Amino acid sequence: MEAPLHPAERERIVALRSYGILDTPREEEFDDIVRVVSAICETPITVINLIDQGRQWFKAEVGLGVRETPLPASICAHAILQPGLLIVPDTLDDPRFSDNPLVVGDPHLRFYAGALLETDEGLPLGTLCVLDYKPRQLNDSQKDLLQLMANQIMKLFELRRKNAEERTARQTDRRRAEEAARDSEQRYRLVRTELAHANRLAAMGQLTASIAHEINQPIGAAIAYANAALSWLQAQPPNWEEVRQALGFIVESGVRAGEVIDRIRTLVKKAPPQKDRVDINEAILEVLALIRTEITKNVVSAKTQLAEDLPPVWGDRVQLQQVILNLFINAIEAMSGMDDGSRELLISTEKAHSDAVLVMVRDSGPGFSPESAERLFESFYTTKSGGLGIGLSICHSIIEAHGGRLWATASLPRGAVFQFTLLAFSSGGG
Repeated sequence: MEAPLHPAERERIVALRSYGILDTPREEEFDDIVRVVSAICETPITVINLIDQGRQWFKAEVGLGVRETPLPASICAHAILQPGLLIVPDTLDDPRFSDNPLVVGDPHLRFYAGALLETDEGLPLGTLCVLDYKPRQLNDSQKDLLQLMANQIMKLFELRRKNAEERTARQTDRRRAEEAARDSEQRYRLVRTELAHANRLAAMGQLTASIAHEINQPIGAAIAYANAALSWLQAQPPNWEEVRQALGFIVESGVRAGEVIDRIRTLVKKAPPQKDRVDINEAILEVLALIRTEITKNVVSAKTQLAEDLPPVWGDRVQLQQVILNLFINAIEAMSGMDDGSRELLISTEKAHSDAVLVMVRDSGPGFSPESAERLFESFYTTKSGGLGIGLSICHSIIEAHGGRLWATASLPRGAVFQFTLLAFSSGGG
């Protein structure tokens, strides 16, 4: 069933055109929003949809691959006719959509939920909507997120329109318009900062089970932060700041997992790493922040002794952080099975000599036997029942590819010490 026109259709179209959004190129901040919503709502399709004359045009989309479609088959054209969220658990059960060509034919859409993109005057421009190929529902947290992101989109639209008005004013009063534009740009950046903890979540929705804990570690961290975010969303009132921080950590974990896959593939092909200056202390602290939940869960006391004025090293940041992450997780797992004694993790850095940096990871776990020490870095050798035995082997290869050395020794009275050296930036060809 084709939707009737909105009762204030002429005013609505005038308002839509006034934003100058239609037929503009894709923009990162809007693409990030649909990726975040698609990941949190667990839907294959998410769209920022603007209802124009005779067509629906998509400012951003995930899962469609097109920028516009004809209006007669639009579900969103029905959504703008009512206030609040429109949720259709099963389109085949709704007489408005049961004969819709997008429902009975490709792509066989069975679920729809849309939040209005509405002006301050109450005129609907379109929707932020999610769709699925199977009947389903959204939970309360997902509904809240859909509405929150729709509000953020309208803020970006409003700021965009204001920027355009200020650029026009510049022609009559250049100095005053430039000052206004700077102020507007600051406010525009503020809105983007509010979304910064939630953007770039696309990788999280694309990751699948990995063949090694090198990938499982950041995925596991992301799941932990997602659960925390859902808890904070369900709080009364929701703690949006904590949610934004958790989503930021999810992004970091997901992006790092994706990058690790690419870097490992490059390493297998023996392609040169993507090297640059790396602050190794900063890289260590970033990894510690990612695994802080794991540290707390396993009652581990993590301490750092990071040398000041340490020269930057020459290397691939993602690969080096993967080595650090592996050593940290191995240490935590080794100590997690202990029934007595303290669980201590010490991370230190120092200058090895004039052109190198030394990183040390010491734990108070059970350690390893002399026989194991000789084989720790062999491929497919593991002392863990669920391990594949490629983690330390890959770490060893990464450090060697950076012109460094990785080795392990026993720590007295118990535990293990893993150390590696890296070339300082000035001696690494940089």
